[in-house]
Parts: sequence; C-alpha cells; structure tokens
Amino acid sequence: MATTQDIRNLVWDIMDLEDVDLPGSLVVQFIKDGFDRIINLERRWPFYETTYTLNTVAGQRDYPISTIGASEFSEATTPPKTQLREVVSILDNSSAGNRLNIVSLDEAEAVWHGSFDVPTRPLLYAEWGEVIKLYPRPDTVYPLTIRGYRKPSYTWATDLTKSPDCDERFHTALAYYAISQAYRRQEDNEMSQMYKQSFDEAVSLAKQDIMRPPSHRPMIMSRGNVKPNSKYWLESMGRTLGQ
Repeated sequence: MATTQDIRNLVWDIMDLEDVDLPGSLVVQFIKDGFDRIINLERRWPFYETTYTLNTVAGQRDYPISTIGASEFSEATTPPKTQLREVVSILDNSSAGNRLNIVSLDEAEAVWHGSFDVPTRPLLYAEWGEVIKLYPRPDTVYPLTIRGYRKPSYTWATDLTKSPDCDERFHTALAYYAISQAYRRQEDNEMSQMYKQSFDEAVSLAKQDIMRPPSHRPMIMSRGNVKPNSKYWLESMGRTLGQ
C-alpha cells in the first residue's frame, strides 16, 4: 500500500522532475483532485463500510447523521472512523436483534402525530435533512447498531506517511492523474491526455473488480416477491392502535 509520499515520488520519477520543478504541495493537490474524482463515482464503496453505536434518548426522535458514533471518531485507526455519509441499516440490540425498517417521512407522520405519538420502542426510521428520525419516539435508552458508509478521510493529504483513504488498487491511478495535470500545467496536451486515459482505464478496471458481487453472494435483481407497501402496514397498525 503506497503512502502519499510514495505516490508523489512516483510522479517525480516518471516525469524526471524534482521539487524545484514541480512543487510537492502541488503534486499532493493533484492527487487529492484525482482522489475526489474516484470517490465521487460511488456512494457505497466497500472500503467505507463501517458500524457505529447509538444510544437513544428518551423522548428524542431526531439524531443528526453527522453526530452518530461521534465518540468513536478517530483518524488514528486503520481504517479511520469518520462521519457517516449514508445509513444502510439500524439494529435494536435490546430486543433480540430487531431491525428497524425504513419508511418515508410522510408515511410516518401520517400515523405518529398528536395523541398517537406515544413514546415506546422504535420500530421504524426515516431520513430527512441528514437526520435520522425514529418512530415511535423512544421511551427509554435503546442501544442501536448503525451500519452504513462513512465519509473519506483526508489526513493523508497533510501527513504524507499515510496512505490515501481508498483501495490500494487506485493508488497508481492517482499518480497517473497527477502526471496528467502536471503535463497540462506545462501545456503538453498530448502527454496530458495520454496519462488521463491511463488514469481512466486504471480506475475503471479497479472499480469493476471492487464492486463485483462476491461469488458466494450473487446479485439477485428480482425474486418475484410482492409485499404490502409500508403505507399499508402503517395504516393497518394505525387502525388497531390502542386495541
């Protein structure tokens, strides 16, 4: 796994340049630009999968995604633990692993409002405005396991002894992108385009392999199962609420 310093040195070696010719800080900025282009291709990179814990507060419905697992955030770990970008599942560990189902905010508010909004064990959750909303509101502390995808770390851009926060199969591609931008800076469009093409090809091949479904868990597009929608379930529960 290459560090930022390794990638920067590779750029200088390929171009036969030194820091006085191509400043190291500029090379790192080029690498960071290429890194962002790669990360923006997907929201669910496997190397960003993470698990956090959340203890609910009695009577509190809203929990900002940016604060979930805040006590566990650390740039020193490998991989680092940063803010969540996307929540995939929520598990209530206090009830034999009860998984909370996701529901639209409109559907949840149609049931839990006014006198019907009685705190009890959460069964559903909605996302709105980067906030997780639990329905019903918790009536006590429930330990929840939150699984999702975290945001990338950028400490490697300042601490050059660290590796870019991505799969190592992208590291050489980052060098290609930095070289492409360096040639572009020199107004050598032919060489710039050649290394940009190498970057695109390396990223495409690595992405294809990283995102390929595991052989023991093939992708199933449709199983033919038809289930009642969440609105039907909520309305059914609303009709029997209090009985």
